[in-house]
Amino acid sequence: MSQGVRIGVALVALLAVVALVGLDLDRPYVLWLELVAGAAPLVLLAWYFIARTADERLVLALAGLGTGGPDTTVRDALRRVLADPDLDIVYTQVGSGGGWITGLGEQTARPVPPMRRAFTPIERDGKPIAGLVHDRRLLRHPRRLQAAMDAASLALDNERLKAQLRAELREVRASRSRIIDAGDRELQRVERNLHDGAQQRLVGLALMFRLASRRAAGDLELTVLLDDAARELSDAIAELRELTRGIHPAIVDDTGLRGALESLAERPGLPVELEVDVSVSLPEVVEVAAYYLVAEALTNANKHANAAHVAVHARTRDGVLRLTVSDDGVGGAAPSPRSGLQGLADRIGALGGEVKIDSPLGSGTTVTADIPLAQTMLTDDEQRRMTALRWFVHENWDMPGEVVDQISDEDNLIAGKVMLLAAGGNARITEREREWLIGYLTAARDADWVIEAVATYDDSDTLEDLVQLPGIPETVRGMLYDAIRMCFSDGPLTPDELGHLERSAAELGVTRDDLDELRAIVEADAELRRRRFNTIVAPVLPRGVSGKSR
Repeated sequence: MSQGVRIGVALVALLAVVALVGLDLDRPYVLWLELVAGAAPLVLLAWYFIARTADERLVLALAGLGTGGPDTTVRDALRRVLADPDLDIVYTQVGSGGGWITGLGEQTARPVPPMRRAFTPIERDGKPIAGLVHDRRLLRHPRRLQAAMDAASLALDNERLKAQLRAELREVRASRSRIIDAGDRELQRVERNLHDGAQQRLVGLALMFRLASRRAAGDLELTVLLDDAARELSDAIAELRELTRGIHPAIVDDTGLRGALESLAERPGLPVELEVDVSVSLPEVVEVAAYYLVAEALTNANKHANAAHVAVHARTRDGVLRLTVSDDGVGGAAPSPRSGLQGLADRIGALGGEVKIDSPLGSGTTVTADIPLAQTMLTDDEQRRMTALRWFVHENWDMPGEVVDQISDEDNLIAGKVMLLAAGGNARITEREREWLIGYLTAARDADWVIEAVATYDDSDTLEDLVQLPGIPETVRGMLYDAIRMCFSDGPLTPDELGHLERSAAELGVTRDDLDELRAIVEADAELRRRRFNTIVAPVLPRGVSGKSR
C-alpha cells in the first residue's frame, strides 16, 4: 500500500469517528474531548504507516543495486534516500599497500571531511571495506544511516569488486608503460654507446686506412688491398648507423615527431604525402611509438604492397594522437604473431592505445593508431623522487629500496598520524618536535597533501583504531621508534613524554621491553651524532658560532 493510500485511509477513519460522535453544539468542550479521544489512535496508526513506508522506501530504493554504471548506482540511491546530494563513496583497496580507491579505480586518500561533512567507514568482519562521506547531520540519525548501509551492503560489495578490478587494470597499464619506458631508456643507452664508442672507433680506423693507402701509393697491390678494406669498413659503418637508428630514433629527441616523420617521408622508396597537425607537446614515449609505427608501415608498403603512393596523417584531438598510414597497394595485409606490426600494437596497447589494420584484397592497406597523450609513466622529477626515497628507506631502515613501490600516500598519512599521536598529538608536542616531524616527512618525499594533513591534524583518531588498519600492526615498532626520535629532538625525554610513550606503546601492542630497546637505540644514535658533530662539524664552524648535536 502506498503512502498516499495509507494517509487517505487514516483521514477517512478520522472523519468516520467524527460522524459517530455527532455534534453537540450545546457542549462544545465535550465535542473536542470526544474528537481527541477518538482520533488519537488513528493518528498514531497513520504515523506508524508513514514511518513504515519510509523504511520500505529506503529498502526498495536500495534493493537490487549493483547492476548500473560505475560508482553511480549505489551512490545516487544513497544520495536520494539519505537526502544528501553530495554523498560520496570510497572503497578499500586489496594489495598494493592497501589504501582507498574511487569507484573508477583511482587511488585516493582516506577522506578528511571539512567541518560540515563526516566520514563513516563500512566494515565487514571487523575490517573496513568502504566508507561514506556524508552530511554531518546524518550522525544524529544513526539508525537510519546504519539501515541505509545495511540495505546497500551487497551492492557495495559488488561495486567494490568492480573498483578493485579497475584499479588493477590501471596498475597493469602503468606497469606495462614503465616496462616500455625502461626498455626505451636502455635502447637509448645502447644507441649512445654504439654511436660514441664503436662507431667513432670505426670511423677513425677508416681514416687510418685512407692515410695508409696514400702512403702506399707506390705499391699497387697493397693500395688495392687497403682501398678494399676501407670500402668494407665504410659499408660496416653505414650498417652500424642504420642499426643504431633502428635501436632508438635519436631524431625524435632532436626534432620532435614532426621532424622525425619528415625524415621518414624523405627516404628513398614510394612517394609519401605527409600531413602533421600536432599543436601540443607530446610525451616522448608517445612520439617514439608513433615513429616506430609509421616507419614499420612505410617499410611494409615499400616491400609488400606493390603500391604507387602512401599517405601519412598525424593529428591530435581530444587528448589522443591519431596516426593513419594508407597505401593504394594490393591489400591483404595481416599482422602475424611475431611481426613488426604486432609488436607495435602491443607497445601502443601498453600506452592505452589501439592499432587497427584495414586491408581488403585489391583495395590497399590502412593502418590506424590512437595513442592517448596522458600517460601514467613517471616524469623525470618523479623518478628522482623515487630514487631519493629508495635511498632514504635503505639508509634509515636497511630495507630494500623496492619496498617503497608498495607504499601509498594513504599509508604515509596513516604512519604520520600514528607517529604524531604516539608522541602526544599536535595538541601536546613542542614546536621543535613539530618541525622535526615535518622535516622528516619532507625528507621521506611524502606528498605535499600528506604533509599538510599531518601538520593540521586535529588528533581525532585513536591509536586503537589506526592499528586495526591493514598493514599497520606489522610496522608499529618503526612508527613508535620515530615518535621517540621526535620527542628526543628537543632534549631528553621528560617524565610526561615518557609516560605518554608508554601508554601509546600499550595501545599499539608494543611490549615494555621493546619500548625500552627502542629508547636505548635512540639514545645511542644521539650519542653517535654528538661524536660525529664534535669530530666533523665543530672544527669547521667559525669562532663564536655554536652548533648543537643531539
